[in-house]
Order: sequence, then C-alpha cells, then structure tokens
Amino acid sequence: MLPEYEEKIIKLLAIVYNCIKWSKMRTNKNPHDIFNHRVRAASRRATLYEATSKLANYFGLQSLPAEAINLITELRPLEREALNKLYTEHIPLSMLAIMRAKEMRKQKGGLKDE
Repeated sequence: MLPEYEEKIIKLLAIVYNCIKWSKMRTNKNPHDIFNHRVRAASRRATLYEATSKLANYFGLQSLPAEAINLITELRPLEREALNKLYTEHIPLSMLAIMRAKEMRKQKGGLKDE
C-alpha cells in the first residue's frame, strides 16, 4: 500500500477518534485499548462503508464529518487492502491515528474529553 493511502487511513481514524465523547464512556479501561480493539473488529466488515459505520456505531456516533466520508471514497479503490491492513496492523495504525487526532485538536484550540 502506498504511504499516501496509509496516511488517509490514519487521518480517517483520527477524525473518528475526535468525534468520540470519551468523557461519556463508562469504563475503567484505557481508551487507546478500546479504540484499537474496535478498529480491528470493525475491519472484518465487507466494505469500508460497513467498517466505518460499524466503528461509529461502537462509539454511539450517528454521523461523521464530510471529510471522513471523502477519505473513505478516496480509499475505496484499495478497499480490501485497506481493511486487511486495519485488521493486521490495528495497534500501530490506531496509535498513529490517536497521535494525529491530538495534533488536530491542538490546532483547533485545545485538547478536551481525555
């Protein structure tokens, strides 16, 4: 997979991560562990649309920003490869996405909910 597609996967996951209201999650587990586990579980779906919908549903999200949908559309030509990569490399991809999400929040005006 080309690095540009991997970056799109990471950015997509970062957007989803930033949409999650972590302060409302009722668990004693590490949010990073929860996120990467659910990324892996969602990656077993047949399409990127299904996987993204499942990931959003795991966290009670009813919608995602248009930017996320645009990234999914751009990734569709390599859909099977992207889903396999998410399944086999979910921990590093999730952590890179979490780091990116925190950078994105800093740029927008500060961290919240964690």
